[in-house]
Amino acid sequence: MRSLLPSSVWIFVSLVAAFSACSRSPSATSGVAASSANVPDGAAKSTSLDLTYDKPAVVGASVRATAKGLPPGKTVDLTWGTVNGGWVVENYYEFRGKKYSETTRKLGEFRVDSNGQLDLTFKIPEDYGGVHEVLAMIDGKAVAQNGIDVTQTFELTPTSGAAGTPIELKVKGLGWRTMESTWAVNWDNNNLGWVSAASTRGSAVARFRAAGPAGDHVIKIYTGWQGQSYLNYEQSPVARLPRPQFTFRTTPGGPAREAYAEPYQPQAIPQTEVKVAGARLTLAPTQGPVGTRAMLRGEGFAPNSSLQLAWQTSAGSRVSGLGFEPQENVIAQVKVGSDGKIDWPVTIPEDLGGLHEVALRSGDSLLARAFFAIETSIVSITPKSGPAGTPVTIHLKGVGWTEYDNIYVATYDNAYMGYACGFNSQGDVVINFTAAGEPGEHLIDLYPGIYQGPANEPQQLYRTPQLTYADDHPGNKIPALRFMFQVTPPGGRHSSVASSKSPD
Repeated sequence: MRSLLPSSVWIFVSLVAAFSACSRSPSATSGVAASSANVPDGAAKSTSLDLTYDKPAVVGASVRATAKGLPPGKTVDLTWGTVNGGWVVENYYEFRGKKYSETTRKLGEFRVDSNGQLDLTFKIPEDYGGVHEVLAMIDGKAVAQNGIDVTQTFELTPTSGAAGTPIELKVKGLGWRTMESTWAVNWDNNNLGWVSAASTRGSAVARFRAAGPAGDHVIKIYTGWQGQSYLNYEQSPVARLPRPQFTFRTTPGGPAREAYAEPYQPQAIPQTEVKVAGARLTLAPTQGPVGTRAMLRGEGFAPNSSLQLAWQTSAGSRVSGLGFEPQENVIAQVKVGSDGKIDWPVTIPEDLGGLHEVALRSGDSLLARAFFAIETSIVSITPKSGPAGTPVTIHLKGVGWTEYDNIYVATYDNAYMGYACGFNSQGDVVINFTAAGEPGEHLIDLYPGIYQGPANEPQQLYRTPQLTYADDHPGNKIPALRFMFQVTPPGGRHSSVASSKSPD
């Protein structure tokens, strides 16, 4: 059976070539002449474009650009060399890695004075880090150029709070090239996860939580190929890049929340399709957890007819060798009223997370189809307390099936623990582990990850926590799931099951 889900196609264009950049202190006056290879035939005589700015160059910094010997009175178009692109998803479920194509952005129009001099200022735009070409164009032809190597900035807020406090690491200027594109976050020398801004032009927010015990905890940000921490970065080919370090002070305080899913972002839902002339059909709501009560409403259908309501899903496995395929299951016989109207309640079945088709059929004929996105939901964590060594179970429903959302990756007190996959069990996931650590609160966080990348690409980046999931996860933007387990002194008793919905 063919897939009924929408597809997207990207065309990869050759990547922009990197070139050497010059950055100077504000007092510097030297410039870099335009390369003759980049000046089209018939262009005005090239001159130097001198760029003066504080070093290192960061997003939002002011840059002064000057040039001499230009045609008096002419208008200069100043352009910024960059790339477009990011994560690539095809056929809804296939993750294809990252692709970029060369492009330019206009920084503004500026007038050459009567002496043939150009003197202007601009701000470094919010964009990917790395080397960017700055071109001065007159009548569509390059007359001068230079380059700016934009570096990364990191800001951590807050810097103290009780266990469970949400922490944000705001990043700008992350690059698209290999060594500038993914960064690793370590909490007390443990791998917490990776940071990227592949589809968000270099800016994103990494989200994680403060963990105990009370006291100072070191957060170190490393560069590294495939999201792995490059520890001797001083000896690396990109030693110039920043590797900031922060200290977070975990304070004594009230208990962390026991179990909750962060709010879901609105999912991309295709338009409802109706093949009956003059008919209409709506499904509301269009996203929610399994068990959601939705209403199917329509008009213009054959009066007093009986139609099949079919739920589309995917069945199979990526690891069994048998593959998977779309599958339809009839979940209701819909009765059309004598006026041709439909007013039918639909209970969303237990199934995989993500997009599903709800098809209205008459025999083999497709009359209409709407779409619904299942959200992952927390069933329970049980028990919620006990001494070290206590077996603990987390139960989820609605875990996804695509290559980019069929896993959640777990950390225990901000240290990588492993991942859980939802495809083989149709979205119903049970995770078993053993409580560890000293008496007190211990945090278990489940982060979105990527199950696998293209076959010709190294896989170390995948199946590890993506901390910038809310901004830069490919495909569906799915939230993190948060849990707390209270380790009690030896001999303590287990407490009751904890169960939670998404927070208000």
